Amino acid sequence: MDRWLKSPAGNSVIQAEKAAFSELVPSGFYARSLQVGLPEIPYLNGIESRERYIVGEESHIIAAHSEANRQRGVKCHYAAACPFALPFSERSQNLIVLPHTLDHYENPHDVLREVNEILEPEGCLVIMGFNIFSLYGCVHILMGKTGRMPWSGKFYSVGRVQDWLLLLGYDLVGARMLVYRPPINSERYQVKMNFLEKAGNRWWPGLGGVYLIVGKKREVMLTQHRQLSTAWTKFLPAVVRPAPQKVARIINAENQQ
Repeated sequence: MDRWLKSPAGNSVIQAEKAAFSELVPSGFYARSLQVGLPEIPYLNGIESRERYIVGEESHIIAAHSEANRQRGVKCHYAAACPFALPFSERSQNLIVLPHTLDHYENPHDVLREVNEILEPEGCLVIMGFNIFSLYGCVHILMGKTGRMPWSGKFYSVGRVQDWLLLLGYDLVGARMLVYRPPINSERYQVKMNFLEKAGNRWWPGLGGVYLIVGKKREVMLTQHRQLSTAWTKFLPAVVRPAPQKVARIINAENQQ
């Protein structure tokens, strides 16, 4: 994935996501912000936050970025952990970013369930992913079995991801489709086809290669306990079941100074 992100097609995706991220995420101060996945791309740099955390699965990549930030004087905590077993307590984060995190897990509900547990009420959740109904989705169908990243991942429709958030009790703050150009790894063609971005946003807005969704966790006040009948519980998806036990190893960049 790191190699693809450095390609012309991957770079166009990252630049579009960063621009949309800065526009759609509600402005303000987030005491604790968390990015789960893609530690190579610091989406949280433009966020006003007292504590920043970045989680990745590969410890050697995490350690390398932690050391690089330490040398640059950037204060950020790094953790090596699985997205469905995060080393944070309940309601401890104000902003969580999932950059293509759901694309690479067999059961995305496990990740959403874990994230929902550690996000505080009124906190924001940002999800980025590849849209199955797009040119990127077509390449995914053709090359998914080759094992190449990012085509070997799980692509979802924006409507499906929004339904997951609504089921968890989130208010949709904003959403945007991005990257209407085909994923051709040529900088020359990426520049020549730049006109497709404005055309796609106007004429076929639902067919962008990437979606970005911002949701706000709703504060639920329970006045009475209501028990669901057992006849209906079998229809509840796995996303609403209890979270797994947290097991992870934290690498704190500030402690290395």
